[in-house]
Amino acid sequence: MSPLRHHLQAFLRVEPGRPAYGAGVRAALAVGGPMAVAALLHLPAATWVGMAALFVALVDRGGPYWDRALTMGAMTLLGSVVGLAAALHLPAWAAVLATLFWVTACGFARSYGDTPGLMGVVLANYFVVSLALPAKDVADALLRSGLFLVGGAWAMFLALMLWPLVPYRPARLAIARCYDALADHAEEVGRWPLEGRASAAAGVLPEAPWQARMRQLIEQARTVLASTRMGRAGESGRGEQLLVLVEGADSMMVTLIALTEMLEVAPAVPRYHALRAEVQRALAELAADLRRVRFALEKGTEVSAQPVWSAERVKRALAALGTAGDVPEPVRAGYQYVHTLLDRLRDYSHATVEVAARLEGRAPVPDALALPARRVEAAPRQALLEPLRENLNVRSVIFRHALRLGVAAALATALVGALGLNHGYWVIITVTVVLQPYAGITFQRSLQRIAGTLLGAALAAGLVAVVRDPAIILLAIGVLFAVAMSIQPLSLSAFQVLLTPALVLLAELQSGDWELAGVRIVNTLLGGLIALTGMRLLWPSPEHLRLPEQVAFALRADREYLMAVAAAHSDAEPAVREARRKIGLALLAAEASFQRLLSEWTGPAKDLEPVMALLVYARRFTSAVTTLAASRADPESPRELSEVVRFAGGVLEELAAAMEQQRRPAPMPATVPAGGADALSRAHVERLVRQLTVLHHAAERVPPLRLKEGVRAGRASSPGAAGPR
Repeated sequence: MSPLRHHLQAFLRVEPGRPAYGAGVRAALAVGGPMAVAALLHLPAATWVGMAALFVALVDRGGPYWDRALTMGAMTLLGSVVGLAAALHLPAWAAVLATLFWVTACGFARSYGDTPGLMGVVLANYFVVSLALPAKDVADALLRSGLFLVGGAWAMFLALMLWPLVPYRPARLAIARCYDALADHAEEVGRWPLEGRASAAAGVLPEAPWQARMRQLIEQARTVLASTRMGRAGESGRGEQLLVLVEGADSMMVTLIALTEMLEVAPAVPRYHALRAEVQRALAELAADLRRVRFALEKGTEVSAQPVWSAERVKRALAALGTAGDVPEPVRAGYQYVHTLLDRLRDYSHATVEVAARLEGRAPVPDALALPARRVEAAPRQALLEPLRENLNVRSVIFRHALRLGVAAALATALVGALGLNHGYWVIITVTVVLQPYAGITFQRSLQRIAGTLLGAALAAGLVAVVRDPAIILLAIGVLFAVAMSIQPLSLSAFQVLLTPALVLLAELQSGDWELAGVRIVNTLLGGLIALTGMRLLWPSPEHLRLPEQVAFALRADREYLMAVAAAHSDAEPAVREARRKIGLALLAAEASFQRLLSEWTGPAKDLEPVMALLVYARRFTSAVTTLAASRADPESPRELSEVVRFAGGVLEELAAAMEQQRRPAPMPATVPAGGADALSRAHVERLVRQLTVLHHAAERVPPLRLKEGVRAGRASSPGAAGPR
């Protein structure tokens, strides 16, 4: 796929979900309310309240109320301080230096995560606006800062106080998404043809693998619940119930992965169709139970705790299979294990339904539940400056991004001053918004902002050509802000298209200049050009230098996962759970790096196929280890796995080293482990070896230096492209 086509698809992509109607209404009220007051009472200064409310609303990313209040409150206080820059009246050279230092500092905010990174961008933009629109004197600057406090408080009131506070609502919705994804997968497997699902072609990387999505959802649910329960460690009510449901979702994810693996490899000839039909019926009934849990979490209504299904019909079909003729022992053992996994899923689903039925009554969690022991782990507290220290080196992507952002914004400030551009701060804002740590995402953001500005400015110009009544313009601004904020989670491109006319109309309403749409287009094009030039020339961080390290880290995490499973007696042990979480996150990072590489790649598409296959089979090897882990609770499962660990661990370490050094891996050892004494144990080991063999074959087909050559062949060499990795 060509980079341009990839970016066009990203521009037109609409994410699944529903519009954030509440955020849209709040944005309209946050901006429209103060603007209406300013118009009715003839108080031009009150427009700063609306702008401040918009800035504070932009950093509200949802989630726990405490986190939202902390983020919005910090933005309000910092914005009021940054606004004092309006009193500086700096000469041109000093404004350039101030922009360089402040925007660079704001770029380092990404060290603390996505939300602080967004706050850094907003604060950088407000600083630029404050320098470009200086106050008359210190008193005027202080008034502007006070109005920012008022606007921030107004936005916080709308977001946190106007609607009823339900402290656990964000956690309930996050956990509900986990059960929805579990039900989707159970239904999907339940709809497989009785002949079995066709194996995915090698080298096909699913856009959103189910395991990856589940890992993301469970991590999000844990984070939201932990934040919500902050300061409530001694409680035994609602928070304890939700904790059980999160752990239940994690346990069912593991068991469903193992069940899916077994059904994929189990024979599906006609003599087994009756058995497979019963398995699929049980999965459909499991999905119904999972939907009940999701419904209880989302809607807050009571559900019946009565069991809905069991695996008894599968057991009878399995027993009947024994009288139908000779069944090979490996096949019988495999289908017996399928029944064992279904039985475990039944216990888990009944336990979670029972807990969901108690949510509204706040009854205590039953002492005896068919779920792994619940754990409440305090997140390690990190020193305030530790993230900054970790990123103060030239290898850090954030370090390079912060420097690039500051230098590009300073250059834009100097250019705007030299050309005397009308509303020149739009150029600088475009630079700070468009520039991202990664080249592909920067180009994508440029496309979104430029195309969105063109369409949005045309919409604004058309509206102004029809009507210039301030009341109607103000109403249009409110509607545009409402719709833009509502669809922001679904489409960033549509958000830009609708936000641009709102901001243009707002500027025109404030200044009385009704010809700013063209100015916005020119300034955005100039800012986008500066951003793309900065990404190309200033300390570039091409993805082909990071992907091998990400893949190597995932392969080593796979090795650690297998070692943890071999040393444990159950897949519920803390060491196994933590290793499984680590490999899940490592695979997510590697797959995200590969997606970023796609946006930069200009070489032949066939050169990426081995890398795609490597990622696919790294995840499939993880699934095979998970299937083995799920069997550890069975007394008949193989206890001694040292031979398997030694063999697979050595191969995975060699593959990781080969990826880091960009060379072909050494051949696999000729002697492979034989597995346990029983048929099921041998099947588990054979599956591990088979996935490892395919994984090794994919790594062999990644030619040395092919990633670097593919990028360089398609574009001119960039300074620093061969720098430290």
